[in-house]
Amino acid sequence: MNEEKIEGMLSQLIKMVGNIHIEQQEMKQDQKTMQQKLQEFEKKAEERHKEILERFTAIETDQDFIWAKTARNEREIAHIKGRLS
Repeated sequence: MNEEKIEGMLSQLIKMVGNIHIEQQEMKQDQKTMQQKLQEFEKKAEERHKEILERFTAIETDQDFIWAKTARNEREIAHIKGRLS
């Protein structure tokens, strides 16, 4: 009877270890899936970051052009006013 009890316990332990192993494999697969999703998210975030930087650079270039043109126009207006006075 003792032997049967030990065999039953051993069988139960083997089933538990098997279930834990299956859960572990599933968790590893889930982890891989999450890592892939994270990498895709990081890639998209990097692309958006680059796009925003490009837009800011274009805006900065436009602003520099506008300031230069405004300064040139102000000088010309001052020059014309000087001639008219």
